[in-house]
Amino acid sequence: MRSKEIVRLGGILCLITFTVAMVLALGNMATAERIELLKIEAQNNARQAVMPSVEYFEEVVLSEEDKNNYRALSEVYVAMKADNKIGYTIGVAPSGFNGPIEIMVGIDSQGVVTGINIVRHQETPGLGSKIVQDDFKDQYTQKAHTPLRIIKSGQPKDDEILAISGATISSEAVKDGVNLAAIVFKELLAK
Repeated sequence: MRSKEIVRLGGILCLITFTVAMVLALGNMATAERIELLKIEAQNNARQAVMPSVEYFEEVVLSEEDKNNYRALSEVYVAMKADNKIGYTIGVAPSGFNGPIEIMVGIDSQGVVTGINIVRHQETPGLGSKIVQDDFKDQYTQKAHTPLRIIKSGQPKDDEILAISGATISSEAVKDGVNLAAIVFKELLAK
């Protein structure tokens, strides 16, 4: 090949690369707002799922110290009904088998878990992904005895959760997230 041909092909390749990069950038700009709105909607739905009788939520602004002390804590909202505080929704993201598991935990004013919602996860399909199933999540409802523990078999007691068979790490991560939410409630919110 001659040097003119190499320069010509290099120029064509640069033009194609630049064009593709511009198209991707424009596509990202066009969809960024919509993606953010969908994320906010998913978070609102997760809050409503764990505190269904709530009329509205008010964000609790966390200090930098709180964010550093509770690293897996992502958000806290006060759950309001008729201008009365009835509890909190606490977003946590403990590490699971394949990455963080985003969990929304509802806790009433007495410190009792009203429910949990798995917002996002990357757990193994058919194993760890079973954390989204109601029979696993419902074990947390009405739990006030913390810290909770995971058991692999048997009938769970008040402070125990039955693990998903073959997905102990995922089960432990969800338990850790709920325990963290309970700690945040006790140390920051129930004052």
